[in-house]
Amino acid sequence: MLQRFLSEKTARYLSLVVGILVMVLSGSLFSFASFGTDIKARFGFTSSNINLLAAIGDTSMYVGFLIVGPIYDHFGERWTLITASVLTFLGYGGMYIAYAKAWGGLGFNMVLYCLAGVASTAGYLAALAANMANFPASTAGTVSGILLAFFGLSATLFSQIKTHLFSGQNEDVDPNAKLRGTKATQDFLLFLTIITTAIYLIAAVIMVKIKKPSKPVKTVDSGSSSTTTVNEIDAKSRPVQAMSRTTTFTPSINNDREGTNRTNGDETPETKEETKVVMKNDDDDSWFNPYLTSVDMKPKALLFEATFWFFVIAQVSQQGFSYINNVDSIVHAILDPNDPSTASRAVSMTGLHVTLISVGNCIGRLASGVISDWVISRHRISRSIFFFGSEILILIPLLIMGFSKPIVTTASLIASSCLIGATYGATGALFASMTRDFFGERYYGTNCGMVMVLNGFNPFIANAIYGVFYDRAVKNMDPSLIAASSAGASQDGHVTCIGLACYNTSFKLASLLQLVCVLAAGLLFWAHMRKGRMLAQQRKISA
Repeated sequence: MLQRFLSEKTARYLSLVVGILVMVLSGSLFSFASFGTDIKARFGFTSSNINLLAAIGDTSMYVGFLIVGPIYDHFGERWTLITASVLTFLGYGGMYIAYAKAWGGLGFNMVLYCLAGVASTAGYLAALAANMANFPASTAGTVSGILLAFFGLSATLFSQIKTHLFSGQNEDVDPNAKLRGTKATQDFLLFLTIITTAIYLIAAVIMVKIKKPSKPVKTVDSGSSSTTTVNEIDAKSRPVQAMSRTTTFTPSINNDREGTNRTNGDETPETKEETKVVMKNDDDDSWFNPYLTSVDMKPKALLFEATFWFFVIAQVSQQGFSYINNVDSIVHAILDPNDPSTASRAVSMTGLHVTLISVGNCIGRLASGVISDWVISRHRISRSIFFFGSEILILIPLLIMGFSKPIVTTASLIASSCLIGATYGATGALFASMTRDFFGERYYGTNCGMVMVLNGFNPFIANAIYGVFYDRAVKNMDPSLIAASSAGASQDGHVTCIGLACYNTSFKLASLLQLVCVLAAGLLFWAHMRKGRMLAQQRKISA
């Protein structure tokens, strides 16, 4: 609709701007820590309850791909954003009503927060997929990096809004009131409901995926009556001749040209699943890049792809969550309990490390996207080399936390926060462009869900491992440390753990699990490079 009134270039960049705004709102789920304490007080939840509620939100964002991915593939970005608007209204709106009346228990709030999580996924996917389709494959990393950088910064943005506009510090607290928690948090939940619902609806009208006209291309099948469309245009806008050979592809192949036809799910005629073709363009190979030649693979075909399984294992094995989710307790564990300033220092240090992780996340997303685009285009190396490198770097802070004695130093903790933030951001941004590189655009939403669904178990895995060893350390802690601890016993009966044992064993285990991730990422890089070399070699033979 918008393309009728705007030029293609204007519509493309307007959609990118709107996509950035959608990404900011989609990351609002990560601001839970800023109002979680009030929810805990209002409903009388324990620390375990509130951690479970937070984990449900994180997990629903990953599992939500299985729901919204097919919606995007079949109905496009508009209906995906409308879905996001409806679900966020029900999720955040329901939490607002439940909080205002203290109505419903943990299970009810988990359902509501799960709806908000799926809504965030719908907004995330619509903004990401539509804008990546609007730009050539050679800029996929940059586009996804820009969008996901704002997604990463949204937690800091909404936490600051909550702190400065909905702090509740000036409220008069009635000690006899039945309901605990501030009214400011109630207003903040209403604010989230209104702004996310409205912006998603506006984006559904404004944001578009540019539809480009198809150019006729010769097609050749592999001995069947079925034909396949090879959507590939070279730098001089000449049709690429398809020649029968031995490389197996699925319906359409897209490279890094602006003129390449990008098909929506309902625009490409149904064809046979596998057709053997090799592309040829006279003797000019200067434009051809086997690592930007995305193959539109059907979701069920992924199950027979080594790259898919290496990708899945690398995603689900990431152990950065162990650090990100528990940085506050780590800060408390390394501070001197006899120092009277420990309580105030813990608050300021936790804020510093959250900021370092958030800023590092943003920089990692931008840098990995831009640099990987440059390397893949200039040197024709698979983008997955940066994913492999990031997984190796994630291992460094895990080893620091697991093996530093007697306790991790403040400087080492700062370095760990910077590394975790940057590498976690990089893997998040690279995931988006790598999924397109490996599996194409037509089934992008569903394929994203298949790659990411198991990653939804990460919050549970990370929190469970850390929590088990943390509780064990508390039980074995010297009574003198408990007495000296500035926090002592908290109101809910929990004790602040002090010392090395609070975190080092869990991070030793996290380091071991991360080695699995590093191995899978290395195999992923090897497999994609091998595919690219085979494709390039077969192209030369066919020429």
